[in-house]
Order: sequence, then structure tokens, then C-alpha cells
Amino acid sequence: MASIYKRNGKGSWIIAWFDHAGRRREKSSRTTDKRTAERIAAKMEGDVALRRDGVVDPRADDFGSAERRSLREHLADFHAWLLAKGNTPKHANMARSHVCRIMELCGADRISDLKPSVVQKAMGTIRDRGRSLRTCNSILRSVKTFAAWLHDDKRCRENVLAHLQGYNDQTDRKHVRRELLPQELLCLIETASQAPHVLGMSGPDRAMLYRVAAGTGFRRSEIESLTPDSFDLDAQPPTIAVNASYTKRRRDDVQPIREDLAALLRPWLARKRSDEPVFGIPEKTAKMLRHDLKESGIPYRDASGRVFDFHALRHGYISSVVAGGASVKTAQELARHSNPTLTIGRYSHARLHDLIGALDALPELTPGEAKPEAARATGTDDNRPRSPEKDPQHIPQHLQHETVRRDAKSCDDNDTPVHKGSNDKPLKIATLSDEVRRNANTCESEGDGARTRNLRIDSPML
Repeated sequence: MASIYKRNGKGSWIIAWFDHAGRRREKSSRTTDKRTAERIAAKMEGDVALRRDGVVDPRADDFGSAERRSLREHLADFHAWLLAKGNTPKHANMARSHVCRIMELCGADRISDLKPSVVQKAMGTIRDRGRSLRTCNSILRSVKTFAAWLHDDKRCRENVLAHLQGYNDQTDRKHVRRELLPQELLCLIETASQAPHVLGMSGPDRAMLYRVAAGTGFRRSEIESLTPDSFDLDAQPPTIAVNASYTKRRRDDVQPIREDLAALLRPWLARKRSDEPVFGIPEKTAKMLRHDLKESGIPYRDASGRVFDFHALRHGYISSVVAGGASVKTAQELARHSNPTLTIGRYSHARLHDLIGALDALPELTPGEAKPEAARATGTDDNRPRSPEKDPQHIPQHLQHETVRRDAKSCDDNDTPVHKGSNDKPLKIATLSDEVRRNANTCESEGDGARTRNLRIDSPML
């Protein structure tokens, strides 16, 4: 039963009671009138009974308390949850920035203000302001993750944004990456190796940076974390390892590399300190790469509008692995993706010369008469006998005719001697000479003349 008292005998009455979970609670009645305090205490005791008996859902109190809090307070908790989960500060800050942007466009201050129609309208505003559909999808993913967290953390009854769909970013790709041809990549590396410092990074270090990126498919943050201990160049095969805290999928990755790359890395690593990262990559990597591209005579954006940035080196690595005939599973493992669809669909760029071979199966569309080979294949050419090499269907019949011809020694069986010890036998019914046979035009096809068996007509299937 609820009770009331005053602290030190003065001030407002304090109500003490046990809630539906059996925990002792205290709360000020904010009144000095005892009867009013008793009525409030009785009301609170009745509410406890309703929740204890299941008439009222106790979670309604938690939802109501969360609703009264500012949405920015929830966002601060969400940001702390992302960091505690193991996400990088960059990812957590980006997600918080995306949610703040939607909150400002929606004018949302409470959880109930995040209505699906209002959020969708805000997404349309961002799209109309010129942002790419891929950027819009990234913002929407952050907001939906925040809404799902509110529901999973029992701060709201349901995830009202769960059904919102993203855009088809394939119809509006404003930053399409391309890969360099092998000779272009070599030119970039050679130019950088002989160039002076750019943004504090020496030319040889930049050249090795491009080699490692193109030979491993590592991302910028992964390469930036490498130390001399990350390289095991004497193993078979040589490998480079990245700690799980720097990889996108949060797993320790050990990437094999080619022997020629390992041979270039050995003398270069010998000059590096063991307690420092081997690459001092500047913050503005894009500016550094554009400088080397310009010095190499390689355009940053090609005639099709595709660009070559630092991440395009990873695209080129995965595309080369796929073009080399690797299986989907092997390509996925080397790309270190959790989904093979991402490996094949987004990162493997089909080169033009890789597609030419598939065109050989198409029919020839040159106008004019059909070639003799094609006509004979359809049975519309002449009826001259075909060689068994070109018509395998009639090989047995052809072999039978050849046997008869070898056995026929002469048209006159009276003048043909039989050699002892031989299986050759004279033809008993052959009376026509070769001269007569050459002059016969219609006689052989009339009357009771001998005919060659027509397999098509005599076939039981017909």
C-alpha cells in the first residue's frame, strides 16, 4: 500500500510505493495538503494494480517516457551505441549527420515526428537539390537504422520507417569509376616514382602506394594502417595482413600478393621504422592522385564521363581477378566481400576486349547469297555426295560403298581370276563395263535397277 510522509517534517508530501515489478519508488506529490497527497497515492496504487494484473501494458510507461525526451537525446544515445558496437568514428559521425539532416528537414523534435510520409518528402527535397541517388540511399539507410534502433531498444512501439524503399541508383550514377589500362597504370607508377614530394609524400612512396593498392585491392584506410609487421614477404605465397579494427567487415584479413610485388617491397620496407605506419598518406588523397595523373598525361575523367580516383585501384584489382577466370567464390574472398553480388555486380568492370569472344556466336548478317557451307547445312545446295568428314551422319553408308568398290575388280566375272589366299570375290551379276556405266543417264534409275537404300524413307520413325 502506498504511504506518504514529509522529509524533516516540512515541505511537500512524499509518496512511497512498490511498482508492478516489486521495486520501491518515491515521488513528490508537489502539494502540502495531506488529503490531496493521499488521493494521488491512491491513484498511483491503482495504476500499479492494473499493470500487475495485466490490464495495462507496463511498456506504455516506457514508451511515454521516451516520447517526452528530445529526439536529439535519443540521437546522442544512438551515436554512443554505434561506437560501442565497434563501428569506426567516421561511420558513426556520418550516420549522426545524416539523421540530423533529416530531422532538420522534417522539423522533428520527438519520436512521433518521424512519420514515413514526412521522411519521404525530406528525401525528395535532398534529391531535388542535386544530390545523387546513391547519396540519398546512404542517408535513408542511416535514418532507417536509427528508427530500427529506437524500436529494438523499446523506445517506440513499432518501426514506422521499415517499409520505406530506396532509389534505383543505377539510373543516376554521377560518379562512375573506371580502371586504368596496364600501360596507363605503369606510366602512373613510373611518373610518381621520379616526381618530387606532393602534400608531404615522396615520389617513391607514392609509387609504392599505388602498387600496393593495385596489387591487393586494399582500401585507403586499410593501407594507412599497415606497419612493417603487417608484411610477411618470405611466406609462400607472400602476404599482407590488415587488423580487424581497420577492415570494413571487422575481420582480420590476410591478403596474398604476387612474388614480383614482394620483391619490390623488400628493399623499400628495409628503410621503414618498425614502430610507425609505412605510408604517410595525406588527407587529400584525391588531390595527390590528380597531380600524378596530370603529370602522367592520364585524364582524371575520360570521354564517357568515368573518373579515376584512388578507390578505382580497388575496382581495377577486382576486375582483373574476375577477368582472369577466377571463380565467384575466389573473387569474393580476394575482394573480402560478404556478398558475391557486390563483387561481380559493382566492382567487376567488363572490359571491351573481354566481350568480343562472345560475339562470335552471332549469325553473319552480310547481305548476299548464302555461302555453300550454309546451304549444304540446310539441304538446299546440290545433291552431290558429301565426304564423311563433312557429313558424319552418313559415315556408315559411305564406308559400305567403299567396301563394295574395293571388292569390285571388274565388270566381267568370267575374266577375273580369284587369287588364292585372298578374300576377294568376283561380282557375279556385273555385266556392264565402265564405259557403258559412264554413258548411262537414265537407265540406272528405271525399272528394276539396283538402288542405294534411302535411310530417310526407310526409317521406321517416318
